Amino acid sequence: MYFFIVNYGGGSGRGRRVWRDVRGILQAEAVPYWAFRTKYPGHATRLTIEILRRYGSPQAPVSLVVVGGDGTINEVLNGITDFEKVWLGVIPTGSGNDFVRGHGLLRKTVPALMSILNCEIPERVDVGVAAGDSNAPKLFGISAGIGLDAEVCKKAMESKQKKMLNGVGLGKLTYLLLTIESLFTMKTVDGRVIFDGDFGNVLRLKKLIYLAAMNTPWEGGGVPMSPTADPTDGQISICAAAGVPKWKSFFELPVLVAGKQKKLKDFTLRNARTIDIEMEHPVVLHLDGEYGGDVRRIHIDTLPGKLQLMKGNGCRSCSQSRPRCSC
Repeated sequence: MYFFIVNYGGGSGRGRRVWRDVRGILQAEAVPYWAFRTKYPGHATRLTIEILRRYGSPQAPVSLVVVGGDGTINEVLNGITDFEKVWLGVIPTGSGNDFVRGHGLLRKTVPALMSILNCEIPERVDVGVAAGDSNAPKLFGISAGIGLDAEVCKKAMESKQKKMLNGVGLGKLTYLLLTIESLFTMKTVDGRVIFDGDFGNVLRLKKLIYLAAMNTPWEGGGVPMSPTADPTDGQISICAAAGVPKWKSFFELPVLVAGKQKKLKDFTLRNARTIDIEMEHPVVLHLDGEYGGDVRRIHIDTLPGKLQLMKGNGCRSCSQSRPRCSC
């Protein structure tokens, strides 16, 4: 039995079309399934909690499939009360799809579905957890961040540009346009980062542009914030830009997009199991592109191998699973 959590609104309506195709294949192949459609923000979290409460056990994990974008995936992650009770699959419908990109999952609907249906042993991947000030901890699969990328994520949630560009298949441009706009309007702030609880291992931040704590290499629709981030290494990768004038950082954007920021002295890249961030003033926090509040202190931890991800063996070149593949 497969349980599907479906967001019709993913990709400004693409979710409805993708689910129609998925449902047709499930019915044609006589695959047993139940489907639940999200109806409001946070609903995927509540659905996940209820599904695992009723049907999940460590001895017989639930096969739970998200048909949606990065935001829906984040909601589902935060509904998993016991990771041993679930195998997670993803059929992407969003405009960014950084979770799928970062975990090497298939993007096309039919191969993605076939890879899930043919998964015999899931891959264990890391999950990040972040808590800002007195807020309750929240999980993330892609990244947590403050500064520029968080400002962009907050604006993108209500962006009319994003909805319009999604409609013509250019949703990724939203993040680029909002990045350029926010770069010149945001206020920089000072702070520090403590790695692995070691106060002798501190990064001082002066006029922070952004800090991204990456579980996977990409965020913001494919920007390689931390090109060497690995969701299976038990660590979070930090990429921070500070002490650089805004006009200069504008010209360094192409270097960031190309994943070559290691060559620039204004960028810092480090790995750690835990990260504590202390800022002089409150800053916007995002978790997988979702607004996480305005906070001064943030604690980020890694949960190694926590999530069981269905990757399967679907063929990337055709629409068939491996046993049926003719490539």
